[in-house]
Amino acid sequence: MEVITQKSIREELLNYIEENQMLVYHFAEISGINSGTLSRFINGSQLIPIKALDRMTYTMGLEEGTFYDLYVDELLIDPSTDWRRLRPFLIRCSQLNKLTCIEKIVDLMLEKSYYISSLFDFAESLYDEGNTAASLLIYKKVSEGERYQHAERLAVCQYRIFKLSLGDDQQHNYELALVFEPFVKRLSEFEQLDALKDLVNLYVSLQKWEKAKQLSTEMGRIARIQYDLKHQRTGNKVKLIAPKKMLFGYILYSHLILGTVAEEAQDFNQAFYHLDKYEDHSWIVETDAAAEHTKKQFLFWATANRMLYRIMTGDIDLIDKYVDSLASNDNEILLGLFKIVRAALKYSCNIDHILERYHEMIHNQVISQKGVGTYTSQVINDRFVVFLADLAEYYIRSLRPSIGIIFVLDSLAISAKLNNDAYLVRCFCLFEKLRHLATEDQLDKYKAILKEVELVI
Repeated sequence: MEVITQKSIREELLNYIEENQMLVYHFAEISGINSGTLSRFINGSQLIPIKALDRMTYTMGLEEGTFYDLYVDELLIDPSTDWRRLRPFLIRCSQLNKLTCIEKIVDLMLEKSYYISSLFDFAESLYDEGNTAASLLIYKKVSEGERYQHAERLAVCQYRIFKLSLGDDQQHNYELALVFEPFVKRLSEFEQLDALKDLVNLYVSLQKWEKAKQLSTEMGRIARIQYDLKHQRTGNKVKLIAPKKMLFGYILYSHLILGTVAEEAQDFNQAFYHLDKYEDHSWIVETDAAAEHTKKQFLFWATANRMLYRIMTGDIDLIDKYVDSLASNDNEILLGLFKIVRAALKYSCNIDHILERYHEMIHNQVISQKGVGTYTSQVINDRFVVFLADLAEYYIRSLRPSIGIIFVLDSLAISAKLNNDAYLVRCFCLFEKLRHLATEDQLDKYKAILKEVELVI
C-alpha cells in the first residue's frame, strides 16, 4: 500500500502537467531534468534527487523548498537512503534555514551510530561557513547521541554550543559556561587555549574574578608549555596545528587578565607585576609583521594601564594625559572612560570636560549596545551598565540629579536586558532616591522597565 505523503509530490507534479496540457517529456525538457529520472519518480520506482526536485519546484513557479517537508517523509521510508543522498538535502535545508527538516533527518541518522562522525564533520563545515542556526542544531544532536563521553568530538560540540548560544542574558551565559567548562580539558591543547580565552572573557564580563584568575592562569601555563615545545621542535621541522592566535599572545593575554583581576581587587602591586610581564617581549622569538602587530597592541595596553594604575592610586593629574593617549583608538577610549569615571568618584575630581568631549560616543553606545573592536558585546555591555550607574552617581554628587536620573534609567534598561540582578538593585536604589525629581515620561519609562523585569524574573 502506497503512503500518501510519498506520492503527494508526484500528485502535485502530475496535476501541474495536466493543468498546463503538457507531456512528461516536455516538462523534463523545460526543467532540465533527465526524462528517465522523472519517469521513474512518477512511477514510484525512484526517489527524485534533490537537485531535480529544486528544478521541478522552480519550473512549477513555486517557492524554493516548497516540497521539502514532504521530501523528508520520503527519505524516512526509502530503504536506499544513505549519506550520499542525505548530505545534499541537508546542505539545501541549511541554505534555506529549514531547521525542522534538518532535525527530522538528523534524528533518523542518529539511530545509526556510524553517522555521528559524518554529522559532526557536516556541522563543522556549516560552522566554518557561518551558518549558526543549522550548525548549532546539529552540534546539540550529535552531543546527545555521542556514546563515548570522553571523546574529543563531544568536547568540541560542547565548545561550539557554548559559543553559538551566548547572548545578552548574562545569567544564561553563566549557565552555559558552567556546562561547558568541564569539557575544556578534553579538547586538544591548542583548542583549549581558545576555549579558555573565551571563558575568561565571559567571566570577566560577569565580574567572576576568581574564575577569571583561575582560568587565565591555566591558559598561560598551557601556552608557555606549547610555546617552549614549538621552538624546541623547530629544528626538527615538525608542523604543529596552531591555535587561532600566536602562542606568545596567550601568555601575554594571561598576564593582562591577571593584571585586571588584581586591579579590581585594588592590589596594584600585583597589577604592576603582571603589567611588567605583558610589557616585556624580550623572550619572544617571532619577529614577523603579525607578531610585531600583536606586540604593539600589548605595549599600547601596558602604557595606558601604567598611567591608569597611577591614577587609581592617587595621581589624578594624569587623567587628561591618559585620555589623550587613548583618543586615537576608538576601540579603547570607551573602556578608558569607564575607569576615569571610577577614579573621579574615588577622588572627587571634576571630569566634565572629558564627558562633554565624548558625549556623542556614550550616547551612541546607549543606543547600539554593540561590541567595540575585539571586545564582545557581552564584555562591553556588562561594564557599560556599571559605567552608566557610575555616571549617574557622579552627577548626583555634583548636585546635578536631573542629569543623573537620565543615566540611571539608561543603566536600568540595559541591566534588564542583561538579566543581572546586582546591577538592577543598584539602579533601583539610585532611582528611588531621585524619584521625586523624575518627570512623568521618566516615571513611565521606569514603570515599563519594572514590568519588563517582573516578566524576566
